[in-house]
Amino acid sequence: MQNKKGQGLSTSTIVLLILGLIILVILIWGFVTGWSGFKSLVSPSNVDDVIRDCSSYCSISSVYSYCSGERTLRANEDKVEVKSTCAVFSSISNFEKYRIPDCPTISCELTCEDIVIDGKRGAKTTSTGNVRYDVSFLASNLAPDERCVIN
Repeated sequence: MQNKKGQGLSTSTIVLLILGLIILVILIWGFVTGWSGFKSLVSPSNVDDVIRDCSSYCSISSVYSYCSGERTLRANEDKVEVKSTCAVFSSISNFEKYRIPDCPTISCELTCEDIVIDGKRGAKTTSTGNVRYDVSFLASNLAPDERCVIN
């Protein structure tokens, strides 16, 4: 009979301890530095998808999908996440970097209040102050001295 002083840890127990330690380190790192580092892994940039979708809607003349169908544009390298329509993305200078194609065959005929960016609707104004988005050229119901803006 051999002397056994104690039972060793099984391999599965060691693997579970290592996994638990890794998860603990990830949680601590996430709470200390913020979760933005993981966001690019979970929701990657989708600029190419938006370009493809908008081009498709234009080619099949899908007016609703191009003018009113909302989609989210994500560009992680620029830390941009904006929800709007192909018509807005292709027309506003803030987004020209992403080269969303304009559609000359579709006329959107949107009122100022129909234009939405990140859940905020367009508002008519006569001021030329500091605005985040000037969408006047998309709005069809403006008086000559009015502008349509979204702040």
